[in-house]
Amino acid sequence: MNYPSLTSVHLQTSSGPMTGQPLVLKQGQVIHGTIKQLYPEQMAEVQIGGQRMMAKLEIPLQAGNSHYFQVSGVEPDLQLKVISGPMTPSAPISQQVSQLLESMQLPQTNEMKELASHLLKNNLPMTKEQMQQAEQIMKTLPEAISSKDALKVIQKLIELKLPIQQNTFQAVLQGSMKQGFTEVLGNLQQLLLQDDSIPPTLREQLQNQLQMINKPLTLETGGILLAKMLDVLSSSSASPADKLTVLQLLKSAGMMPKSSNLFNWNTAIQPSNNGFLQQLSSASQTGNMKEVSAILQQVKESLQQNSSLLDSEKLGIRQSITKATTQPTIENVQAVTKHLETALQKSPIQMLTAALYTTSKKEITELLPQLKNAIQEQTLLTSTQKEELLQTIQKIDIEKSISPSIQSVVKELHNQLLKAFSDSAQLQPFQEDKQGMTAKQQLMQILNADIADERSTFTKLVQVTTSSKSDFIQNMLMQTEEQLAQQLDGKTFETAIKQTLQNLGLSYEAKLSENSSNLEQISSQLKPQLLGLLQEDSISSTTKNVAEQVVARMNGMQYLSGENGPQHQLIMQVPLEFFGKKTEATLQWNGRMKKDGKIDADYARILFYLQLSSIQETVIDMQVQSRVVSVTIYNENDNLKSLAGPLKSVLKNGLSQHDYQLSGVFIKKYAKEQTNTNSKKTSASELHTQGVDIRI
Repeated sequence: MNYPSLTSVHLQTSSGPMTGQPLVLKQGQVIHGTIKQLYPEQMAEVQIGGQRMMAKLEIPLQAGNSHYFQVSGVEPDLQLKVISGPMTPSAPISQQVSQLLESMQLPQTNEMKELASHLLKNNLPMTKEQMQQAEQIMKTLPEAISSKDALKVIQKLIELKLPIQQNTFQAVLQGSMKQGFTEVLGNLQQLLLQDDSIPPTLREQLQNQLQMINKPLTLETGGILLAKMLDVLSSSSASPADKLTVLQLLKSAGMMPKSSNLFNWNTAIQPSNNGFLQQLSSASQTGNMKEVSAILQQVKESLQQNSSLLDSEKLGIRQSITKATTQPTIENVQAVTKHLETALQKSPIQMLTAALYTTSKKEITELLPQLKNAIQEQTLLTSTQKEELLQTIQKIDIEKSISPSIQSVVKELHNQLLKAFSDSAQLQPFQEDKQGMTAKQQLMQILNADIADERSTFTKLVQVTTSSKSDFIQNMLMQTEEQLAQQLDGKTFETAIKQTLQNLGLSYEAKLSENSSNLEQISSQLKPQLLGLLQEDSISSTTKNVAEQVVARMNGMQYLSGENGPQHQLIMQVPLEFFGKKTEATLQWNGRMKKDGKIDADYARILFYLQLSSIQETVIDMQVQSRVVSVTIYNENDNLKSLAGPLKSVLKNGLSQHDYQLSGVFIKKYAKEQTNTNSKKTSASELHTQGVDIRI
């Protein structure tokens, strides 16, 4: 099959490493060059591949002759040492290889000859040490890897200026593969179940992380489950047995206090954010500044995990904590408390929580206008829901009502918000409000569950639900997955890809360098856990080999992604699973950077390599020029036209929302590679225009 590909994915050979970028030479490299022009003081213009450069020759040579040179110096001028006699372009490649190896005093082995031949054909500069290292790799190739593929990997290592070693070789080899990531992760998962040499704690951590990768929509599944369970608890028609089962699952997942029962589950909730505030208030009143300092440190550590706060709010709280720590006065501690109160009680849910447990009519009076405004601006609620909530708020008459009646109305409002956000969590699980919060996060706030621990909380909820023996619960889980499957769209896949990449830990090393990073969260990702596994001496060689393959895949993606001047390249392999169906996608993005260092969104080329269960291998080539987008789909399915037709308007509208214009969708079959030189010749343009063009 023949379809568009960018060289870093397939490691295709090119006219040489000099193409499109200036040649950078280093001392010790051997190159092939032609003397184009001689100058005084043994200076000469030498053509190396497609580039010409000035160099100082150690001995006089004749213009027009070609030689093999060794770089003997690069400063202040390029200095070349001739290591072969004049070469004629018509000389057989075998003769050139023999002369090169002889001049470099290298053995004339089959691997070395094959390596030298590849280097000569592609004008690759290489040192004697690099060739010796490459030969060792060529001698120990597994049967599944051809020498042709190995040579392409070695060439890529040279171009990327990476050391030629087994670990870098395997990384680039694995990173260049378009398929197989799902399979190797599956092998790892099986070995974790079978290998008794793995410490139990590490095995459990790895299994949990692989489970997260296998189910990238766990958070959304948990969000819908939570909403359905709250509906059951609120329902008058649900049986007490089913309600009790649901309540126990929510308590096991940490969504409900252990003291909750069927009569007080919606009133036994205690505000989690008040803990620090109460502790600070109590400690400052007693004047125990040592205790205050310890509490402030806890607050500071919890800020990073609090996803409900804006960065500017976290910064303000940190600054006030720093001042209170360095200048421990009552006034400075009170400033921290005020900062926390302002930040933590800004959403309608947090406002409601505060109102639910306060007896101060003054506080409620100040709170109501803010609560009304927050409800009116909440984009996750419908107009009808907002109207009902506001009508309930109107029942609160601070002047005439007594406290118990006010509390009764607030609790009614509490239940209405539970119902409203439960509906929203089921109908729009991926939607965010203006504060960047989803409906399931709003539900967590109503329940005062820890949003900072959202991932593990919803994962736990899905786990305990999946393992439940109750037919009622299993039916709820099946309905949840069906409901989520019906909502699969671009946002779903975006969420799944982000979650998978995060769980894999592809940016593990980069995150470690960020001082503000949550080390606990980073360490739970798959890559750092596998690196820890590889340090265990007791682990079996079979498990280590598979773990090394997974790490090599992730390292390879990083090696093959990078910058070349203004050009930028990104490669990602993403194993995906949706409701029992596995697939994997390789994405390669090529674009350019603007002068300010930001990505130029007006120009890009993106290739998607997909293995789909229904239509099999599919390649999508998307090119962006001046924000005009053209999409070419390569697939062998004859029915793709009828499948793609109804979707083109969706694609066009989606792109237009981001100020892009769709020029056309072109559906083509893979071009067949020419194997018979006597067959009818077909031009490249003809090969790539067979198929269906959908023009907009």
